Amino acid sequence: MDNPGFYAILPASVRYDNRLKAAEKIFYSEITALANQQGYCYAGNGYFSQLYGVDERTVKRWIKHLKDVGYICVEYVRVDSDLQRRISPQPGCAGGTEGGDKNVPGCHAVSLSDKNVPTPGTKMSPTPGQNCPPEYYKNNNTRENNTGAGGRARARESVTDILSTAFPADDRLTAALLSFAESRAAGKHPLTANAAKLACSKLNQLADEAGVCDRSGYMAAVLEQSILRGWEGLFALKDDFTDRAPAVQPVNGQDRPREISPDDDITDFL
Repeated sequence: MDNPGFYAILPASVRYDNRLKAAEKIFYSEITALANQQGYCYAGNGYFSQLYGVDERTVKRWIKHLKDVGYICVEYVRVDSDLQRRISPQPGCAGGTEGGDKNVPGCHAVSLSDKNVPTPGTKMSPTPGQNCPPEYYKNNNTRENNTGAGGRARARESVTDILSTAFPADDRLTAALLSFAESRAAGKHPLTANAAKLACSKLNQLADEAGVCDRSGYMAAVLEQSILRGWEGLFALKDDFTDRAPAVQPVNGQDRPREISPDDDITDFL
């Protein structure tokens, strides 16, 4: 698929149409970007499926709904031996085209020649340099800072630091916490820094309620339970937990042989 234009069009009639889901509005703007050069978009359902992380049935529903309300036109044209689908944004958006929904007010037509012309600045959005210190706008690229690779890396690093230092010197529990964070990251709701702190507090609460001696082992088992069952939350153990008092380690962390003097009774060490 050719690279889409830098700018996408999202008219007011589409933005404020309560019949459309947020994903359908974004999908419409993607179509306008892809249709920038030729006036139509010929991307297949598989392309959009990978782009937005949804299945092709969802893409088909989006297309059908946008077509039904009059925002796009879909036609099939034979190119060589193949049948190519072409999706075109309606020039008058909705309400201004034949077959469009009469209940949606029309909007100004968008010509293909001006789709890449940026919207001029207004008094509500001053351009950099107008009574605005450089430090306030030099990194004002929201997409790069918040959702780009740099932003995601900073978020992951923050969560990792919190979980790695929550229970120092407890390798099993720390490993279980990091595995739980990876499990959440693979789903729809990755851990935030605040959620990581709440998860550590929840583990302590569950261990208190269980009244176990081996708190570390119990908390690790709780995390492993959520990972295995695909849970996003932390809950008391459903299975039996073998509780035992934690082993007491020597002060220096190493076992040392006992020293027996000639005057000691050897039976005291048995």
